[in-house]
Amino acid sequence: MNLLLKDEEQISESNLQERIFLKNQFEKMPEEFFSKLRHFQPQIGCLNACSICSKYASTNVSGWNDDRIRNIIAALKATTPAQSAPYIVWDRSNHRNGVIFSYLDNDVGFYNHLDTFIHLAYRELGVKTRISTVGFSRHNQELNLMHKRINDNPNALGGVRLSFTPYEIGWNCQKDKKFSKYDYEQDIVNFLKIYHSYFEYVGSGSRNFCVELRYKPFIVNEAVNIFSWQEHFIIASGNNLYCSQEKNIEFVNTYIQDPYDHRLSLNNEGQIFSKIVLKQKLFTQQEIIDYLENHMDEEEKKVTIYQVMNKDGIYYAIDPQLTDEGNYGINIYPKTNSRKKSGYMITERYFLNALFQYKKEKGLSSIDDFPNATWTDVENVMFMIRNQMLDYLHNGEVEKYDYISGCIFPMLKTYTRALYEAGYAARNFFDRNFTIDTGIICNLGRAIHEFKELVSIENEPLTLNHERNYGTIKSTMTEEGAVWRLSCNYDNQLIIELLDLSKTATQEGQTKYHQNIQLENKDETLDISKIKTLNLIPGQRRI
Repeated sequence: MNLLLKDEEQISESNLQERIFLKNQFEKMPEEFFSKLRHFQPQIGCLNACSICSKYASTNVSGWNDDRIRNIIAALKATTPAQSAPYIVWDRSNHRNGVIFSYLDNDVGFYNHLDTFIHLAYRELGVKTRISTVGFSRHNQELNLMHKRINDNPNALGGVRLSFTPYEIGWNCQKDKKFSKYDYEQDIVNFLKIYHSYFEYVGSGSRNFCVELRYKPFIVNEAVNIFSWQEHFIIASGNNLYCSQEKNIEFVNTYIQDPYDHRLSLNNEGQIFSKIVLKQKLFTQQEIIDYLENHMDEEEKKVTIYQVMNKDGIYYAIDPQLTDEGNYGINIYPKTNSRKKSGYMITERYFLNALFQYKKEKGLSSIDDFPNATWTDVENVMFMIRNQMLDYLHNGEVEKYDYISGCIFPMLKTYTRALYEAGYAARNFFDRNFTIDTGIICNLGRAIHEFKELVSIENEPLTLNHERNYGTIKSTMTEEGAVWRLSCNYDNQLIIELLDLSKTATQEGQTKYHQNIQLENKDETLDISKIKTLNLIPGQRRI
């Protein structure tokens, strides 16, 4: 029974006994535990304390030390039925054979043994490790050196994603003098500099290197009026008024057909409506009828509306698809027995709209690369967004002005400055595989409070795009199916779980099987108080 790793000639008695114990535990698992392992997670918990955490990550953090990493990897290698590398993750054809995800309810960016874990997983098990993080503090020298060591072996990485939302504590906690947006920006610069060599090695892409931008949802709680007028179907909320072009229309519920089509492949063509341009909000059905009878000859445009059903009932998605012209969508949610409030959510893609328009002016399509882009081009796109924002203010759409000026524009300014200062090219700003604008956050975990009671259930999709991501009918999650997790836990335990990803948008959740394995004391722990004495997360001032 060989329980030694390639660089070991002997190990301590306590480590040997732990490997024997783990081997005995892993031998009880089915073959798919090894072949369909997805989350191989050496740390649990997160100090970023994001209020939208999809997995309710605790601000207590526990992680494996070097000995425990070695013991677990040695036991896996000695137990797996595979005869050659990769010794785990060889049967996940829907989602990346040979790549393990080092995260679920944690942020590995400030895990100081991550380089050891990545190196050993690659050398001993033949698998690459994917990293997703919001970054780390540039003031922590140990973390700086550790991330630089990761870049010394780029073949061991299965992709790096830097996430930027307005919920990270370093961005969002400006009343606390321990944090500043300037420090957050400089920490992002530092991260981008360190991983620049990896980016040059693998290129851009969600499976290579990318920066993901995600925004707060833009929601207004208003009365929603759905009724028939002169046999036309009327949908109205606030200053959004839509009248069906045909009479006596019948909606059918809309579903995703191809979850891998980011521009939304749908099961029907929707219904064509006229969008009536309003300068003021209309609140009652009679106000709407009076307006329709007196203003039908005014400016209007055609839109496509889809009827969608989620667990709270019907809602209406107006122009939800991303086209070469961008996206100017909105969703309208009538009140139901379980949907306690009505209103609308603007899903308009302000950044992408400006980006697409600017590319078009340069003779490029929305998906074309812009290899000759300059930083003047980037400034011009930012200028377009600013003008768009001011146009909304001039037209009386103050809510849109407030949203862009308060959320979208500040994030983009920080991102563009960080890219420039970190030495990246302007073309990376325009590269859809590098700068990935994902739109608004999803209703997952703690994020439900951000949707202002337009949804009553955690993890329930509110848009067709979210249905594509994790809905129960047809989504990337349902296509992937069931996967396994082997993770650090608190109190020197291991977690083994079988996760049914098709159950993401359900109240019962993903977990089909759960087991805790108790080990001796080796794990390293942190809690939220440590950010007062250690620079760990992005946005912290130097202590």
